[in-house]
Amino acid sequence: MSTFTKKGSAPKLRNLYTNRTATSERPCFVCSKFTSAVLTTGDGLDWFYICTSHLNDSSFASPVVPVSEPVKTTIKNDDSTIIPKKEGEKEMKRKEEKEEKKDELTTKEKNEKQDDDKEKKGELKKEIKSTPPSNQVSPLPPEPKQYILHRDIFYLRESCLIKKRQEKESQNLLRQLPSVPKTPL
Repeated sequence: MSTFTKKGSAPKLRNLYTNRTATSERPCFVCSKFTSAVLTTGDGLDWFYICTSHLNDSSFASPVVPVSEPVKTTIKNDDSTIIPKKEGEKEMKRKEEKEEKKDELTTKEKNEKQDDDKEKKGELKKEIKSTPPSNQVSPLPPEPKQYILHRDIFYLRESCLIKKRQEKESQNLLRQLPSVPKTPL
């Protein structure tokens, strides 16, 4: 993380970008294909359009894992899926209990439960139809993903911003210089 031109005059660019969706499509920074995915810094200092395929590429960017989710030791269950240890133990106990309950239930009890479930579903459907849809709570949108750019890509972004700043400064200096006389000598 380096500064742009003069020390203290320009803010530092952080290598932490948030993936957002834009309303319009523009060319990708890398391949020039049109896309609506945008990577932005938290302070809005830098932003650029990028294809989702590039976001999945480990040599372009790597996703940031939220700090709030502690990494637990994992165990493997019968289905050969990895589950966090505490949750895995609870899930295995639940599965064992369910298997025992299934053995205890007879086919008659299963049929009765299915009939009850169908009746409950029918009642729920009627209730849903009778309630207005505006009362339903919509789920919150997920947090946008954050990425850290590969150091070479980040260097490209940094150099582009430095170049833009230098162009603005040079234009400001040119405006301050006196103009060439227009009358002949």
